[in-house]
Amino acid sequence: MNIGNPLGISFAGTRNHIAAIAGLTLLTLGGNLLALLLGAPEGILPLPALPLSIPIILASYWYPRHGLLFSACLAAVYAVTTSLLSPPDSLLLLSTLLRAAFLVLVGGVVALLSLRLRESVQQMNQIIEFLPDATFAIDREGKVIAWNRAIEEMTGVKKEATLYRGDHEYAIPLCGERRPLLADRVLQGEGGRRQVLVSENTVSRLRDGKGTHLRSTATALIDAKGNVTGAIESIRDVSGEEMTKTALQNASRQLNTLSGILRTDLSNRLAVLYGHLSLGVMKFDDPAVLSFIDDLNDAANGIRRQIEISREFRDIGTSPPAWVPVQETVRGAAAGLAFGAVSLEAWTERLEVFADPHLGTVFTHLFENSLAPETGATRIVVTYHLRPEGCAIIVEDDGTGIPDVEKEGLFVQKAEGYGRGLFLAHEILAITGITIRETGRFGTGARFELLVPPKGHRVI
Repeated sequence: MNIGNPLGISFAGTRNHIAAIAGLTLLTLGGNLLALLLGAPEGILPLPALPLSIPIILASYWYPRHGLLFSACLAAVYAVTTSLLSPPDSLLLLSTLLRAAFLVLVGGVVALLSLRLRESVQQMNQIIEFLPDATFAIDREGKVIAWNRAIEEMTGVKKEATLYRGDHEYAIPLCGERRPLLADRVLQGEGGRRQVLVSENTVSRLRDGKGTHLRSTATALIDAKGNVTGAIESIRDVSGEEMTKTALQNASRQLNTLSGILRTDLSNRLAVLYGHLSLGVMKFDDPAVLSFIDDLNDAANGIRRQIEISREFRDIGTSPPAWVPVQETVRGAAAGLAFGAVSLEAWTERLEVFADPHLGTVFTHLFENSLAPETGATRIVVTYHLRPEGCAIIVEDDGTGIPDVEKEGLFVQKAEGYGRGLFLAHEILAITGITIRETGRFGTGARFELLVPPKGHRVI
């Protein structure tokens, strides 16, 4: 695979290179010889090593393994001809030898730099060539400068058929027509120089016409001066992922439909049961029977609470986790509650966490606990602290707080008190590894800490 000529030399092909070197060598040596024959003691210029260095630089760049030998031979020819055709002079002889040494030095340095450059380019070529994702690169003019094995396998088009071709040639194997792709949007400046653009689309012409879902990622190629020299785009076949995602969504939708039907049936049967229990209370006055009816009523209430909990859990996990802005989520959760005289202060600007999209439900239940009349809270504050173990989002109030004996069972499922809401909050957070605990002191207010893992938070 080629990534273009690093120095932009216009000669193409080995024959042209050799012809250029030979022509410049004959021209400079011939000019120097002619000047010596005409009586110029120092050759064609006061510093003839400068014109003679031109063929040496080209030869050492194009053929670095032979550059030092070529420069030594050319320097020897120059030194011999100048010494033989110039008047005997020790200073002139010394200056001639110094110029010859300079020519050899130039050839050696250029050959070394060229070898290092070729090794660097070759390493980059191999990295791109063996990337598992289909990858191609284009230069500033839109010509293809890289086309790796993976994209050859994906499209069936060899690199020889696309390299150095422009006019959106690279789009034909993928889309069947010449049109801009994601890499072209990068060249147009979309997303900025350092940004990565991502897109997904379905291509019908691949996989023998069966079509495939592709995810493309493109970014700019930047030179040492920060200038955009081209763009590189990687393409991944995510058809399997999409099929799995669709299947899971269908399964989840069907399960939700089934559980909804079951909840409705259970609710209807509970309504009938409550009716019979109400008639029993009115019909019987035997204390033993009434006590039995109360036990049945408590059992029915337990079933009703389970139905309500299942209704709250039905959508959790149906959408994939994502980066969620905390400040916006807090405000959204607060908008659905009646705060009355209780103030809310949120200091979570720029903080994003990787969480289930139902993160707002967590804050809703935490706020509901603080807004309960028995807490006596007048102020709720949401802040965050960055710690070595992660980011702690803190929700605290100035109410009565939670007794120590109740803290152990805060996040387990139970019927009364703080139970159900905090159990639900705990389950939502656990999807992405976020933990929650209560660290307040009874009598000074409740204090909940949501600890987000180190890789699960960012400040933008």
